[in-house]
Amino acid sequence: MQKTWKKFEEQKTDAGDTERLVLSKSVKKGDNHSIIIMLGSQLEVSFLEKFDTELVQYFRSELENDHIVLRTEIAEIKDEKKLYTSTDIFDYMVKQNPDLKDLKDRLGLDFDY
Repeated sequence: MQKTWKKFEEQKTDAGDTERLVLSKSVKKGDNHSIIIMLGSQLEVSFLEKFDTELVQYFRSELENDHIVLRTEIAEIKDEKKLYTSTDIFDYMVKQNPDLKDLKDRLGLDFDY
């Protein structure tokens, strides 16, 4: 199935950016002859709908199975806190590397203008 997915992707050399975005996603085998495409958002689902019939027909012919069904799953994206101010950015970086706070203090840096 993975080889067939890659083969379909290679054949779509004339694909637009939206199709390439969907074709770059991963697929896995589901139950009852289903193929699951892991997408990142509902927008990507709408991109897939433009060529999903062609994709299903391709899988059915390549895998010689007329019962193949295409399903989509939207991966959950963690809602991270947005970093707007320079202080927020610095605090985030300090969590990654605590030595930055010491460096800031030694150099006498300040974020407020």
